[in-house]
Amino acid sequence: ERKGLRRKGFKTKRTEVWMTKGKAAAWLICFALMLLGPGVVYFFARPYLNTENTENRQLAEMPSLSFDSLRGLSDSLQVFPALFNSFYNDHVPFRSQLIELNSVLSVELFGDSASDSVVLGKDNWLFYTDEESIEDYKGTNLYTQEELNLIRDNCLASREYLEKRGIEFVVLIPSNKEDIYSDNLPDYITKRGELTRAQQVVDCLRDAGIRVVYPREELLEYSDEYDLYWHYDTHWNSLGAYIGAKALLEELGIQVPEVEELTITQDDFSGYDLAGMMNLRSYYEKNRPADVNYTVSGYPTNNMTVLQAIDATELIYQSDAPDERRLFMVRDSFAGGMAPVLASNFSYTYMPHWNGCFEQSMIDEQQPDIFVYEVVERRLDILLTFRLSE
Repeated sequence: ERKGLRRKGFKTKRTEVWMTKGKAAAWLICFALMLLGPGVVYFFARPYLNTENTENRQLAEMPSLSFDSLRGLSDSLQVFPALFNSFYNDHVPFRSQLIELNSVLSVELFGDSASDSVVLGKDNWLFYTDEESIEDYKGTNLYTQEELNLIRDNCLASREYLEKRGIEFVVLIPSNKEDIYSDNLPDYITKRGELTRAQQVVDCLRDAGIRVVYPREELLEYSDEYDLYWHYDTHWNSLGAYIGAKALLEELGIQVPEVEELTITQDDFSGYDLAGMMNLRSYYEKNRPADVNYTVSGYPTNNMTVLQAIDATELIYQSDAPDERRLFMVRDSFAGGMAPVLASNFSYTYMPHWNGCFEQSMIDEQQPDIFVYEVVERRLDILLTFRLSE
């Protein structure tokens, strides 16, 4: 009887051991499926998924690990795991789909943009919050007198440098979308005062005799009749850009047709950069009203020819315009929409991007008659450091 009990107890313990091992194996299998399963499913599903980078940034690349990097270079050993971790996080299966789902839920359920760079406005308008765009509208980031003096002195020095070479100097300041369409901002964003730092700079430079084009009033004049900025992007559209270009051309003594004289056809092209910041470009393209853009024609193009058009570096044009002057414009992305209109009115137009492309030596190389420094309102801090000098 005791032997029977011992055998029974032994069987019970063995059964318990096997059950414990079975549970452990089941957990390991579940863990392996959780770890590897999404990758396997993603491998077969990938051809049917949108794998485009929707995060408005450069994803981490696979870091290289060579024999040389291991040969006594402890820094490489410290860096590689961090770089690989960034690579893995940026390329984990279904990352884009999960991020988009999170953003959709934030927008649709909670009325939040899911991005610190974007705020949801009224009637499907999106607005930019970085680069002090909202503070520009509120008037809470005004320049000190010392900062204004620095901007003035920089521009005076630049004008002197250009005048010695027989070159006209003009500053062009496109308005922020948040100012022109402030009625579509959420109600909790309100002005603190009427003075803005854009107006500070315009007044300061004009008092110093610097030529400044600030087409705010021209844009406001047509802002009720037309949407001059894209709803889902930070930039003005083709018609807004035409109005800005027209204001600059008038300052330079050139008349182009009024808006009422143009042929304006509405289309739905958009840059969608704000929707992209929310990881929702494709969602907005498919599930929201089409954005508003215009095809603008009816102004003389004078056989304008594109010699080069790389937005990140250089825009170069020539034309048969009666005005034989050569235009040189240091610019940001707002100038892209103006370029066809401007280039149609000068014999030669050279437009380098300020960020990483423009160098002062280009002025002597290009021998322009007109030098325009274009900077959108939200980036006016650039004028604190921009200075042409011998």
